[in-house]
Amino acid sequence: MVKRKLYIVLVLAAVGALLLWSVALGKDLPGSKTQANSLSKVTGTPQYQILNINNLVTWMRADGESNHSPSGGVGVTYPVGTAGVVYEDGFEWGAKIFLDAAKTRVPTVQPVRVEGSTYLGSGYVGIKGGNVTGFGATAVAQNSNDADVRCFRIRRDYFFMGDAELTYDAQTTNELASPTSVTQTMKDKIFQQYDTDWKNWPVAKGAPYIDRNGIPGYQAPPPFTAAFTPDMLISGKYDEPGVAGADPGSPADQVIWTVYNDLDGSQSVKFTGSQPTGVEVQKTVWGYKRTDAMGNIYFSRYRMINKGGVDVGGGVRGSFWLDSLYVCQWSDIDLGDSGEDLTGCDSTMSLAFTYNGFAVDSYFQKYNLPPPCSGYDFLAGPVVVSANDSAIFNLQRVKGKKNLPMSSYVYFSANSPYSDPAGPASTAGSGYSSCAFQWYAMLRGYAPAGVFGQNLSRYAVPPGVDPNTKYMMSGDPVAHT
Repeated sequence: MVKRKLYIVLVLAAVGALLLWSVALGKDLPGSKTQANSLSKVTGTPQYQILNINNLVTWMRADGESNHSPSGGVGVTYPVGTAGVVYEDGFEWGAKIFLDAAKTRVPTVQPVRVEGSTYLGSGYVGIKGGNVTGFGATAVAQNSNDADVRCFRIRRDYFFMGDAELTYDAQTTNELASPTSVTQTMKDKIFQQYDTDWKNWPVAKGAPYIDRNGIPGYQAPPPFTAAFTPDMLISGKYDEPGVAGADPGSPADQVIWTVYNDLDGSQSVKFTGSQPTGVEVQKTVWGYKRTDAMGNIYFSRYRMINKGGVDVGGGVRGSFWLDSLYVCQWSDIDLGDSGEDLTGCDSTMSLAFTYNGFAVDSYFQKYNLPPPCSGYDFLAGPVVVSANDSAIFNLQRVKGKKNLPMSSYVYFSANSPYSDPAGPASTAGSGYSSCAFQWYAMLRGYAPAGVFGQNLSRYAVPPGVDPNTKYMMSGDPVAHT
């Protein structure tokens, strides 16, 4: 029996397009399970950071790749101390490229481009860490080798963490099997990094902060002491690094932030063969120190900015107009054993879910646990005008607009008619015609098949299901419908 792997792609459409939810079931790629992740010529540390404030752990890398550990292992463990529920995931976007605001002129090279990343071990990474300064012709990507191109992580109670919490943080950060392997040096390093990131939170690059004092801009709060506690940040109305929603009195307990871009053409072609789109992405991940349902989830936010700084033709640098832009969350789901995973979606809730095909999983059986489920939910899709609605934008409620819901959910799987889109044949991007086409098709709810210049393919569906549906596996797994 050949095992099948589940990959999930969650897609949002923006800039005049639909919102997509894509789930991808993909095959194992050579070396993807055994190859440790390397970051050659990158000196900023730490390149990886872990969210470990509640009942799960999840990893993020400085270039935005996520849910894959530094050693090349599973990226999300749930419940903590047991087995994995996500092996690796990544963020992708695809758009039509224009040279003018009226969208009448297209570039002679690659009028559709898809960027992002999937497998680190196989090199399908089209992005680099670092922010972009300037816009258009003056936009310049930061050298990914700079010391401040790294993951930033804060925990607002770090100054008051006890030895047990420091030990756990050091154990999970260093991927150690037992707390007895943790040294005092490891614990000191954890504390020092928290202290450094709290005091040097990169607001100037776009890292989020909570504005409480009413003064424009970020004013750093006083340093923590035995007499100045996190609660006093709220009662004293101090600004602080991190994330809160409409209520500044309810901040996230742990936050990770990084920024990356696709401006380097020699890197961007490694994903789908696409040349750069000129986009900077600021990624924030956060969680809450709780034991209820909120302790079993984490949140991610992607802020995308069209910076430019790319070749728009004839060696001229500038910006493109991006239209019909779709964004997605791709995921390789492993609920313990990778060969038993099933997927589905609830289009009314913008929810993708994965569950085990059997009541017993060999990985979770070791802990006397049934296999858990995992899922992704679009809580706030792209914003469009809607007179009588309200939307969430920048974690705030805005009137006269609405968030787009999930617009599709798709999959690909080994040993099925819909296998992984082939990666680019070389770093020169010679695989662009098929790879970028198939990804952009999936982003719009079509099957991963064909090349540019051919008609789009629909997924095959069971009898009685609308053949034009863009919501694959949207039935009821309990009722078997």
